[in-house]
This record gives sequence, C-alpha cells and structure tokens, in this order.
Amino acid sequence: LDMEMEFMEHYHEVLQMIGAMFAHIFKSINAHCQAELAAIGAQYPFTPLRFDENKLLILTFKEAKAMTQAHFDELLQAGKQEEADALLMGESKDFSTPEEKLLGRLVAAKYGTDFYCVDKYPLAARPFYTMPDPYNPSVSNSYDFFLRGEEITSGAQRIHNTKVLIEQANKHNIPLDTIQAY
Repeated sequence: LDMEMEFMEHYHEVLQMIGAMFAHIFKSINAHCQAELAAIGAQYPFTPLRFDENKLLILTFKEAKAMTQAHFDELLQAGKQEEADALLMGESKDFSTPEEKLLGRLVAAKYGTDFYCVDKYPLAARPFYTMPDPYNPSVSNSYDFFLRGEEITSGAQRIHNTKVLIEQANKHNIPLDTIQAY
C-alpha cells in the first residue's frame, strides 16, 4: 500500500487516516470473515486481535524506547544477561527486531491493544529528505505502525522547503547535483 496525502494542519492527520483505515479493515474482517478466521485458527491457533476502533495509540519513539529500556534494565537486575543480550538493544536511534517484538508485548500488556503507532523517530534514523520536527529538530516527522510488534507500514513527512532540503543534503554530504530532479 502506498499513500500520499495532503494535510491541512499537522502531519498527524495522516496517522489518523492510516489508523482509521486499519481499524476499518480489522473490524470488517471480524464482521465478515468468521468462517475464514475459524479455519485459520484451527490450523494456526491465535488470539483475536485487540484494537481500539475509535482511537489510535500513538507513542513517541522516546516513550516506546523507555518501555523497552526499562524491561532491559529489569532483566539485567534479575541476572538474566543472556535474555537481555538477545534484545540487541545497541544504538538508541532505532529498534532491533527483537526489541520491536518486545515492544508489542509491552504495549499489549500496558494498553490492551495489538495495534499502535510509534512517532517521532530520531532524525538520524531516517532518510535525509525526512522533515525534522519543527519543535525538536533532533527528531523527525516520521512513524511506524505495528501489529503485535511487527512493523506493518511506515512513512514520513517529506521536506517540502527547498532551503531545508539543501541544508539536510549538505549535512549528509549529498552532492546537490545528484538530487536536482527531487
């Protein structure tokens, strides 16, 4: 699925649109595909999907990272070094795959939902053309949507201001002649 959308006030309008779209899909599957869900469940047992059809849970990257870091610290304090090491926590500018899966379990336990969005990733973790947050230029207007700790879609507001785009390209040592068409 590829989507481009104009927004009027804030790029969170896009997040709300995507969240509502997925909630509609989930709700429709539950309403119209019970036989198919039962057949799948017979071969591959699963827990029914939990989601709030009226409100999308949006966590900032900082909030989400704090959740996984707290769990990591608890493991270390409990002497579970091997389990902590398996999370591959490393750098704090993005999540490792095991850390994403952990976040899914932590979000489900804390918020009672399997579907959520992480917003405001560090600018360093995103492509140069991603719009910096106007209030905190170290983070970006970018997001990932997750379902049970699996990233299902991602996106960002692109820089639409030539001056800012040139500044970002220069910061990343990208020759301007290579992005003229952009």
